[in-house]
Amino acid sequence: MKNIEYLPDIKVGEKIKLEPEKAKLNPEKLLPVLKDCLAKQADKYNREYGRSWLNLDASINMSTQPDAEAELERIGEQEKQWASECGKSHKQWTEDRELNPAMLTEMALTVMMQRLLPDRFMVVRSATYDDYNYGVDQLIIDKETGAVVCGIDEVIDKLGNMGPSIKEDKVKNKMLKGGARVKYGATVRQNQLKLEPIQNIPAFYISLQKKELVKLGESISEGEPTEYELELMKRITIFLKKQAKTALTWDLDSRLQTKVQVFLDSLESWPA
Repeated sequence: MKNIEYLPDIKVGEKIKLEPEKAKLNPEKLLPVLKDCLAKQADKYNREYGRSWLNLDASINMSTQPDAEAELERIGEQEKQWASECGKSHKQWTEDRELNPAMLTEMALTVMMQRLLPDRFMVVRSATYDDYNYGVDQLIIDKETGAVVCGIDEVIDKLGNMGPSIKEDKVKNKMLKGGARVKYGATVRQNQLKLEPIQNIPAFYISLQKKELVKLGESISEGEPTEYELELMKRITIFLKKQAKTALTWDLDSRLQTKVQVFLDSLESWPA
């Protein structure tokens, strides 16, 4: 009987890896990193305007604004209803939501854009009320023009292109109805921050696959922005330009059409 010949560098009894292992998302590890980055940026924006207009998670602070108490109660009721539908306590639902890939995507993209966009732009997360009721995850504020140049909704693509195509239809429908709106918005006028409702906001979306979220999380965890972040930011810029140019071919409200053009022009200063 001949001796068995093994492949070079393979030891007897060792499993052969036919494909490299895919990096896996580790929400428990990534979440505190993202929270720390968002808290630091929120503090920077708050100090810039001398007021606590952002929460630690870089979302617009509702509590200091008129009529917020009733809206905060409404948010609590909404969350309890969703928790009940999932068979969870409110506390468990809230904790699970933070670890959800979609939430991590929103946080990670906010951190990345805060790190890479020119200083003239502020990237903040929308108030919880506007997230739940108007479907706006982020607001990008142009300090040079003072306007909210766009509202962003993220989608993590789990099923091929199904997620983005559905989101594209929803965004188009929103734009044809006059654009996004928020009750708790922020604008800059003569270097002064003003908190107010905003309408006719250009609405766009960003699609991210789970493997891209894993890479982005790893990049952010390294501290300084990496080449991967810059490359991803360039791709997002191109994607948003395409959406804006497409939107200009639709029958939009004249005010919204002007704002889309302003946003398209501002994209020229983004990484590309």
